[in-house]
Amino acid sequence: MPVTTLRVALDWTPNTIHSGLYLAKEKGFYKEHNLEVELLPPDAKYSKTPAKRLESGEVDLAICPSESCIAYNETGKMQLQAIYAILQKDASAIVGTKLNSMRELGEGKKYGSYNARYEDSIVKAMIGKDGGQGSSVHIERSEGKLSMFDAVKAGRIDATWIFLPWEGVEAELEGVHTKHFKLEDYDIPYGYSPVISRNVAKSPSDEVLQAFVSATRQGYEHVIKHPHDVTNILHRVTEPQRSKDFLHKSQASINHYYSDGHKPGFMDATKWTTWLQWLRSHKLLNGLREVKEEDIFTNQFAR
Repeated sequence: MPVTTLRVALDWTPNTIHSGLYLAKEKGFYKEHNLEVELLPPDAKYSKTPAKRLESGEVDLAICPSESCIAYNETGKMQLQAIYAILQKDASAIVGTKLNSMRELGEGKKYGSYNARYEDSIVKAMIGKDGGQGSSVHIERSEGKLSMFDAVKAGRIDATWIFLPWEGVEAELEGVHTKHFKLEDYDIPYGYSPVISRNVAKSPSDEVLQAFVSATRQGYEHVIKHPHDVTNILHRVTEPQRSKDFLHKSQASINHYYSDGHKPGFMDATKWTTWLQWLRSHKLLNGLREVKEEDIFTNQFAR
């Protein structure tokens, strides 16, 4: 196979979610498969989502949440299909510094929204499940996506959605007291987040994707066994730069999310089905097109 360049849009600034990708690039795992992989973070204003960058042809693959795959397939704008699940378990939570319950958010408090598909409805469902009024939460959209947790710490908003192995570790090291509210505690079967996805209509070849997934999995398997090996790599690419102590702790926190007994990257069809059923039951799918599991994800390359 000739050398192939793959441009991958990251879902966030470089962090421990991306450890396996950066390590695979640094250790030459991609080059062993004749791949030149470019890892492309969003711009400072997060002006375009990874999925939109993929749709426009700026990149060849995009890291995004599972709901992006669902939404794009529902509208028919693009067959966005997940080929690799970076995290096997949900590592996210709604977090606040002064909240004692989700119910309190429904008392007119401010939730910092990333304007993600289904996000606000999920938050309102959590408030309702806790006995509050989801319709009464104030959805704040003026904060920048990349500084949302800073807005919580500064008190400009009362809560937002974070990744526990990153912002959660940040709060711990800074001595910031936080209360976490996980979706699973409110009977919400959240999907895979994030996943690496392709535009099926303009996809790299099966041979290239097989090679990419193989090298990527090798990267994550190495990180799981040798978490310290990636610290120096991430220390060079994080922006703003993070301390090595922070990166060590973040890596230790996230490592068990990469696998749940399956091979890294593998996706359980039942998880996708359950997530779709919850969205349908809460009337969050608009019905423009029927969403089929085989359209939104494949284990063809992650077996």
